Amino acid sequence: MSSKINFNNIDGNYPIAGQDNDSQGFRDNFTNIKTNLRYANEELTDLQNKVVLKSALIGTSLQNDMAFATIFRPKSKGSAKEYRDLGTTSGSAALSFLDAEVQKITTSGPLVLSFTDFPPTGIYGSMRIWISIQFGTGQTSASVNFPTSVVRGISGIPNLTVETNGTKTVTFNAAGDYLFELSSVDAGASYWLIKLA
Repeated sequence: MSSKINFNNIDGNYPIAGQDNDSQGFRDNFTNIKTNLRYANEELTDLQNKVVLKSALIGTSLQNDMAFATIFRPKSKGSAKEYRDLGTTSGSAALSFLDAEVQKITTSGPLVLSFTDFPPTGIYGSMRIWISIQFGTGQTSASVNFPTSVVRGISGIPNLTVETNGTKTVTFNAAGDYLFELSSVDAGASYWLIKLA
């Protein structure tokens, strides 16, 4: 797309010094300048609303939300993934796909996980979940429950049982760090769960 700004319709040699100049020439120049400034405003506003930036524009905060738009044939080098440490918790914990692609959670008791904000149906989204199992005094095992929507890959996960209500419980018999990958292609209606480490 080319710019609508046309600097050629502004007469830079007008008015001509030393002679009587028709006021219509002034009006034409002013009209063309105003029109081009309007085009510049529209195009700059459009760019500010749509471009990907490496830092925020003056007076704004950085927001590069691509809204799952396709970026075709990129070449990347040294790319990184967003990481979020959720801290130590027990009970229910909701992990949003939009918060980070790698999320760590440290247990202080039984944990029930749920997941939100995965990409729309037809787009593959994956999240790595770093679970740090910590045992309290006298504790010899810990449990983490995954939702009923986790339906694929579960046969390859040690110490996973399917509860009568459909939730999946992974029992950990040793304290330490464990890494899982959760993925979906149907907006989180169903998930793959793979134990990576």
